[in-house]
Amino acid sequence: MCGGGGGSSNEEARQEADERHQENMDLQRESMAEQKRQFEVTRAENRRRYEEQKAIAEAAPPPPPEETAGVATPAIESLRIRGAGRKNYITGPVQATGRSTRNRRVSGASLHIS
Repeated sequence: MCGGGGGSSNEEARQEADERHQENMDLQRESMAEQKRQFEVTRAENRRRYEEQKAIAEAAPPPPPEETAGVATPAIESLRIRGAGRKNYITGPVQATGRSTRNRRVSGASLHIS
């Protein structure tokens, strides 16, 4: 009755657990390094945007318009549809009765089948 063979499996299990632990630690270090890299990239981008916005805010205002300059009109005014074209655009073609020619749902009572 020797009893000397039982300790090796515990040693192997401990060694495997240590290896898994080391792999997990390596993955965690790699993940933290990537997070740090992304943080630095974001920080640099935010810094660049801040400097750009600061320069815009501190810039001199634009010169006043010339005396001969006309009144500016909004760009949307050029898109306005006037007259009959506007009516057609909003409601569709208009019949002589003033009713829209769009298809309306036909009730079953008014259907005549020949």
